[in-house]
Amino acid sequence: MQLQLSLNVADRLHEALLVHGEPLDAVEAACLLLASPKAPARLCGQILDALVRHDRRFCWHMTVTPQISLNRWEMADPDLAEIPFVALDLETTGARAGTGKITEIGAVRIEGLREVGHFSTLVNPQRPIPPIITHLTGITEEMVADSPRIEKVIPDLLEFLEGAVVVAHNAAFDVGFLNYELRRLKGQRLGEGAIDTLPLARALAPGLPNYRLRTVAEALDAPVLACHRALADAQAAAHVFITLVGRLQEHGVSRLEELRAYLNPSSRSGMDKLRLTRDLPRRPGTYRFLDRDDRIVYVGRADKLGEEVRAHFVPGSDRNRRMRQAVRLVERIDWDEAPTPLEALVHEHRLILEHRPTCNMYGTRPETYAYIKAGGAGPGLNLFASSRAPKWLAAQESRARPARGPLVMGPFRGRARVQAALDLLHHCYPVRRCPRRPNDRPCARAGKNQCLAPCSNDIRTRREHDALVLTILDWLAGRDDTDLPDPFERANDMIRDLSRQRRHDEAQKIKEASEHLLTIRRSYASLAEAQRLRFAILWPHTSNGDGPSVRLNLIWNGNLQDPVSFHPAQAEESIRTALDSIRDASRDHQSDATASLVAVQQEDLDLLLALRHWVHETDRTLKVSLPGPGADTSDWEETKMRLVEEARSLLVPGSAPLGRAYSAT
Repeated sequence: MQLQLSLNVADRLHEALLVHGEPLDAVEAACLLLASPKAPARLCGQILDALVRHDRRFCWHMTVTPQISLNRWEMADPDLAEIPFVALDLETTGARAGTGKITEIGAVRIEGLREVGHFSTLVNPQRPIPPIITHLTGITEEMVADSPRIEKVIPDLLEFLEGAVVVAHNAAFDVGFLNYELRRLKGQRLGEGAIDTLPLARALAPGLPNYRLRTVAEALDAPVLACHRALADAQAAAHVFITLVGRLQEHGVSRLEELRAYLNPSSRSGMDKLRLTRDLPRRPGTYRFLDRDDRIVYVGRADKLGEEVRAHFVPGSDRNRRMRQAVRLVERIDWDEAPTPLEALVHEHRLILEHRPTCNMYGTRPETYAYIKAGGAGPGLNLFASSRAPKWLAAQESRARPARGPLVMGPFRGRARVQAALDLLHHCYPVRRCPRRPNDRPCARAGKNQCLAPCSNDIRTRREHDALVLTILDWLAGRDDTDLPDPFERANDMIRDLSRQRRHDEAQKIKEASEHLLTIRRSYASLAEAQRLRFAILWPHTSNGDGPSVRLNLIWNGNLQDPVSFHPAQAEESIRTALDSIRDASRDHQSDATASLVAVQQEDLDLLLALRHWVHETDRTLKVSLPGPGADTSDWEETKMRLVEEARSLLVPGSAPLGRAYSAT
């Protein structure tokens, strides 16, 4: 059983190698360990040499320059008959490592699936043994008084364990106690992956009354039965293991990793599935997780496909519930490279809309997103939620709004959240909430002064009502200079009144609706900001045999325009043509840019918000702002010259890139 350094620094290196997917240069690895980019090469070599000597997860990968690698990459999955195992059992003074101490150790070495040696010793725990433990094990304080302490036993035990995989019944108990002492005494721990005969017996010996070691050993005709003495229990566990390995052959399991996967199928949701990422490149692109039926269960994108996809599978990665489900289900990974991260982001969005993967959190059901509208039939504006997109949004060539069409903002995720927020606004302000009503027939709310009653057929009242609705829309859109009384203050007043009346459930609903209202206001601000995004990014490329080139991404009103690639001689012409096409389009659609409320197609919302998030997360990538609608020719000419200058600097070897350099395959 290999030893591992318990220090966090070595664990971080192990995780970094798993994510990297290939050996790391020795200096680079040591700098990562030291969190210093300028560590001396000699010091790096000394650190890594000490690490490889003491932690067998790692090994040297000898190439032109020394590299550190993982043993699991360098060794084939061995047959079970070729692996040495050690069946281990401990007796202790209690159930918890630390508070309880080891009183006896028993171990049986197995080679070629046969017992070849025993290790047994009592251990002085240096503390009293509780009577209940003595009654259970028969080990008394007198028996251990002259026995060696654990620090004297550990070296001999480690020598007996050398090169073997630990086997134990309820392995977490025995390995936990041993690891506690190893960490305390040596700053080490046993390597991961002890084989637990408890779940193995449950799978391969069904129908037993219980799965205690004694019961299982007796059912499998063990020559020595478990009796709460360490060596006897280790011998019983060894017999159980050897017998059950024979039964594994019937299930097609003959190798170590196959055994681990059989014992814990969910473990294949992580480390064992790293093999699926073996051929992923270190380039931007999109990836798809497919299950055993070739259904796409998750779509993602990454700036570096290999590293970021592998990060889903390594221990300690931060995964939400749906991502954990995707990792459990994945049996194959497909991917597409993209010239730039921005193009990968757009392609991801299109794939999600096309395949509707079950494990993606956003974008799979955009048709359920709700707009907030002011309009509808009947007298006066009606403020309501609707999942039906306005018709003028579907007209991409001519986006002029119908003369009597409703005012629209959004959409927003969560129809129920939107409806709860609008219900709160109807509580706070006397605006119409009935879907339609004939003139001169005010509803009951009007009689209670809860509505201005635009249905009263009074023109002045109707104008006052509609002005209030428009003011509410302005407030939702982020304007704080309106004369609208603060809805949050009114909501707090309602919560206090309801609480005094002990109507706590109603008060809680008002509080939740107030939080939804705040969320909607913030969501609209994010959407409006996303639709105002106008910038350019230049990405350096190295084409195959064609010399250096540059990829131009233009974002206009939150949309990625057709990308442009060009070589040095084409820089000025290509950039001018790309900018002219945007400027001409902006002239045709200036009415959109000056619209008072922002509304987009439901299927565009997630892409817009993802693009805004990307901009905020990648602020180190230089973005050249584009002139807004109505800008004059000189502004566009100045932008063009700046982009040409930056493009030429990218095409000069050794120059600092605006974005990140990606080599074309």
